[in-house]
Amino acid sequence: MAKLLKVLGIVFGALVGLVVIAMVAVSLFFDPNDYKAEIAAAVEESTGRALTLEGDLELELFPRLRIAVGEAALANAAGFGEEPFARIQSARLQLGLIPLIFSQSLQIDEARLEGLTLNLARDAQGRDNWQDLGGAGATAEPATPEPQAAPSPEAVEVTMTMTFEVDAIVIDSAEVNWVDAAAGTRWQLADFNLELADLEPDAAFPMSISFALTGDELAINLAAEMQASLGLDDNIYTFEDLVVDIDGSGAAWPGGEGALALSFDTLTANLDEESVDLQGLALEFLNLNVTGNLSGRQLFTGLSLTGAVEIAEFDPRELMEVFSVAIETADPDVLRRVSATAELAYDANRMMLEQMDLVLDDSALTGSAGYRGETLSFDLTIDSINADRYLPPAEEPAQEEQGSLDEVDLPLDALRDFDAAGRMVVGALQFSGLSFSDVAFQFSAQDGRVRFTPSASLYGGRYAGEIGIDVQADTALLTLEQQLTEVDAGALGEELLDSRMFTGTANLQMDLSATGANLGAVRRALDGNVSFALTDGTWEGVDMWYEMRRAKALFDQVDAPARDAGDPRTPFSSISATGVIEDAVLTNRDLSANLDFMTLTGAGTVNLLTDEMSFDLTARVADGERVQADPLMADLTGDELPLRVRGSLTAPSVSPDYSAMVRAEVEEAVDERVEEEREELRERVQDRLRGILER
Repeated sequence: MAKLLKVLGIVFGALVGLVVIAMVAVSLFFDPNDYKAEIAAAVEESTGRALTLEGDLELELFPRLRIAVGEAALANAAGFGEEPFARIQSARLQLGLIPLIFSQSLQIDEARLEGLTLNLARDAQGRDNWQDLGGAGATAEPATPEPQAAPSPEAVEVTMTMTFEVDAIVIDSAEVNWVDAAAGTRWQLADFNLELADLEPDAAFPMSISFALTGDELAINLAAEMQASLGLDDNIYTFEDLVVDIDGSGAAWPGGEGALALSFDTLTANLDEESVDLQGLALEFLNLNVTGNLSGRQLFTGLSLTGAVEIAEFDPRELMEVFSVAIETADPDVLRRVSATAELAYDANRMMLEQMDLVLDDSALTGSAGYRGETLSFDLTIDSINADRYLPPAEEPAQEEQGSLDEVDLPLDALRDFDAAGRMVVGALQFSGLSFSDVAFQFSAQDGRVRFTPSASLYGGRYAGEIGIDVQADTALLTLEQQLTEVDAGALGEELLDSRMFTGTANLQMDLSATGANLGAVRRALDGNVSFALTDGTWEGVDMWYEMRRAKALFDQVDAPARDAGDPRTPFSSISATGVIEDAVLTNRDLSANLDFMTLTGAGTVNLLTDEMSFDLTARVADGERVQADPLMADLTGDELPLRVRGSLTAPSVSPDYSAMVRAEVEEAVDERVEEEREELRERVQDRLRGILER
């Protein structure tokens, strides 16, 4: 047996020696440059393109396999100019042939490509200059492959046990030009450099990329470095310590020029498990600092992503300036501070930001928002916000601090296709000059039909209702059902009308509708019904007791009484009315008020756009201590006094209706004269009847 092994060893050594001698001989006596013509002819036959080999060809087999190509060019397709389709300055590959043959070990010393220029183009008819590179049969139907025998277990084992080591892979100064005549665009990827070093399975190796990309309106320079590892056995690929720096300029670059920095700690892709995990992501761009992480599952069969993102505080107005966006607000100090954190959830059925924590100026927002299918879905909570500060500024100086709602156009086109469902809760809200608390609303929109159902605490009472928008051709129908219950009328009027005209407890019911394209048009077209009641309050700025006494003094032609000290006001136990609104004008027919010394009834109108009002009232003096104690009023118990109310809601003017009073006196005198004549006639008739009977 030992002798047999010795003989086999000698034979094997001889064979190895012969292989080495053959490789040395080929290296010494074989010159690949002698075959340039044959190589060019074979390429042209295969591709239809001329191959020009201007540089030398090199081939060495021992001690390392080395293949090198000098300057070479491949001609362009017909109709695409004289510039070659591709050109290289040089390319070379050097590896260990003996380890590859005898130990299935791929050991690459260097793979280098220098000076590649690739000219890609599409003509005006949409034809590409690479679609013919498959040769004459490129457009033919692919041949049905012959059934192949399954690989033997031995072959599989060889494939699985092959190892590799790469000292360096280098692409130096590559350039790719892209011209699209059909779209009229031109791009150039220049000075592209790629370098990998010390590459082997399951071990980290450095990798760097840099290039310059230039288009008609954009130019960027990119440099990236990272550590990568390839787990070929378990199909796991890892990239660590990525750093990407980009300098951009041009009209298409936000702001005209600037820098972007991107980095992450690790990115691991497990292709067998269809998963990817990204940790330590950081992005710096346009004064934005974004950090986060991301995990993906079912990459190829139904992608789902989860992760977290954090945006450090930034100034939104600076960002808007970069994009030439100008937003004027009633308060120029808003939209100055924003920061956010959120959890990302994405799959085939949703794209959501959950567990959001967003800060806008002085307001904090929490909750979730995103898309479930094609429906915008949200569930949000805001601690407090003054919405008036974010409205467009009013044209009139007196309203500069609070935006003008009339200037807000209804987004009709957006509403037609808007699909949404959600709820929002706001702890404290300032809107349209009113202060709300414990605000909650439901929102839904589909097929141009929008419903907004708010409720809130408002000045000691409650507000509730429904606002509807039904989009039409170029306008929208708005419907409003609103209720106020047990609200402090004084506080409400002070903020809504900047005047405490009435105090007391208010109850209000409105059922209104209007059609328009913006809120101003909607207000002018307002129609509907309204009813209200006030109890246990005062009418500020008007002293009805004084006005009644003054009117009586003037009518009796005596000196007018002195006004009581203090601000004029009229206490009441109740005021109620109903009305019909047409084109923003309220018409009332049943105003009723109960004061401590009289009752009021009447009718009139209020212009809701200008606040102008005109009411005719009838005051009936009620018997009581206050009336009986005043000499001017004591004899008016049970009498009626006509009054006129003119002016505005914020500055009303009350005066006696003297013409009505004169008419009343005349009518009374006429009635008395008629009654006297009736009595005389009755007596004459009775006398004649008695005379007739006595006969």
